[in-house]
Amino acid sequence: MGALALAPGAQMRFSVRESRFLLMFAEGPIWAECLAGIALALLGLCLYAYLGYPAAARWLVRPLRPRWIPPLREHWPRISVLIAARNEVSVIRRRVENLLSQDYPEDRLEILVVSDASDDGTDEAVRAFDDPRVRLLRQATRRGKTAGINRLGRAATGEIFVQTDANVVFAPLVLQALVRAFDDPGVGVAIGEVCFTNGDDPVVASGEGLYWRYETWTKHVEASRGLLAVANGGVYALRAELWQELPESVAGDAAEPLLAACAGFRTVVAPGAVAYERAAASHREEYERKVRIIAQQVSCAAWLGLGRLPARTAWAYFSHKLLRYAVPFMAADALILGLVATLAGSRFGALAAGLVLLPLLLAPLGLISWPRPVARVFRVPLYLLVINLAAAAGVLRGLAGRAEATWEVPPSTRQ
Repeated sequence: MGALALAPGAQMRFSVRESRFLLMFAEGPIWAECLAGIALALLGLCLYAYLGYPAAARWLVRPLRPRWIPPLREHWPRISVLIAARNEVSVIRRRVENLLSQDYPEDRLEILVVSDASDDGTDEAVRAFDDPRVRLLRQATRRGKTAGINRLGRAATGEIFVQTDANVVFAPLVLQALVRAFDDPGVGVAIGEVCFTNGDDPVVASGEGLYWRYETWTKHVEASRGLLAVANGGVYALRAELWQELPESVAGDAAEPLLAACAGFRTVVAPGAVAYERAAASHREEYERKVRIIAQQVSCAAWLGLGRLPARTAWAYFSHKLLRYAVPFMAADALILGLVATLAGSRFGALAAGLVLLPLLLAPLGLISWPRPVARVFRVPLYLLVINLAAAAGVLRGLAGRAEATWEVPPSTRQ
C-alpha cells in the first residue's frame, strides 16, 4: 500500500515541474497567451503545408498495389499533340521538329498548333512544315491558352491528347512512355517529369530548381498512393473521352487531373516521359509566372468545387495546393497576433513573431553576391518570399475573378 501511495505524489511532483517549466515562458496575461497559441497553430499549418503533408502522404498512406502492364504493344493508339503558341517564332520550329522525330507510328500521330494572334512569324514557321501530321489553327483575336486548347480539342482526332508548351523539348520515346501509362484502365491522366536545362544558373539552382525537385518528389509520392491531382503543362496526356472545354480563365493542367478524379480515374507519373525546358532566370519573371498560375488554380478550385472530388483527392489537393497558397495569409496573421501578444508580455508570442520575421530578414541577403555555398543558403528564404508574395497576389486575383487567360512569354525561358 505504501508503494501505491507514493505514485500519485510522484506524478504530482512531475506535473508541477512541467507546469513551472512552461510558466517560465508563459508570462503574459491569459488572453495574450491564447493569441500566441493561435499564432503558433497557424505556423504549424504553414509547416504542414510544406513538410507535414508530403510526410503524411509518404509514411501514413499505403501505396497502391502495382498492376500488371503488358510488356509489348501490338496497337498504338492515335494521339493528338496540342500546342498553344503566342509569338513563339524563336522556338516553335524546334518544338515541332522534336515531336516529328519521336519514335511513334506516323499514321498514329497528329500535331496541332494554335496561334494566339501571333504577329512575329510563328504562323509562317508552322506552315513551313510540309508534313500532313502538322496542322495550324489561328485565333485572330488574342484569347489565351485555354481558349486555344479548346479549339484544338474540338479539331483533334486522337484517342489520347498530349499537351505541351512551345519551349519544351521531349527526350526520345516520351510519346511512347505517356501512351504506355494508359495500358492501366484506371489511369486518366499521365504526367511527365520536367528538367531544367539551365539548372546550373545560381538563381535557378537555389530557387525554382530546388523547389521543383521537391515538387517532383512529392508528385511521385502522391502518384504511388493514388493521390496525385496536379499536372505540368510542359508534358502530360489524358484520355480523349475525359477532355472537355474549360472556361478561359482555368488552365487545363490544373483542371484535368481533378476532372479525371471526379470520373473515377487516377493521375500517374509516366516513367521515362522526360521533358526539358528553361526555367525563369529572374525573380521578377518567376513572380509574374507564379501569380498567373496560382490565380488560375484558385479560379479552377472555385469553378470545380472541392465537394465534387473524392475525399482522398480533396485532401491531397487542398494540402498540396490550396493550403500552400494560404501560407502568406496565415503567416501574416501569425505575425500580427504574435506581436500583439509580445507587447502584452508573452514569450510564446515573441517566438511566433520571430519565426515569421527570421526568413523575412534573411531574404534580402539572397540579393547579395556571396560565395556559392553561402549564396545558396540565403537564396532559399529569398525564393520562399517571392513565391509567397506571388501566392498572395494570385489568390486575391483569382478570388476577384481576374485570373488572366492570356500570358506573356518570360524572355529568359526562350533563350
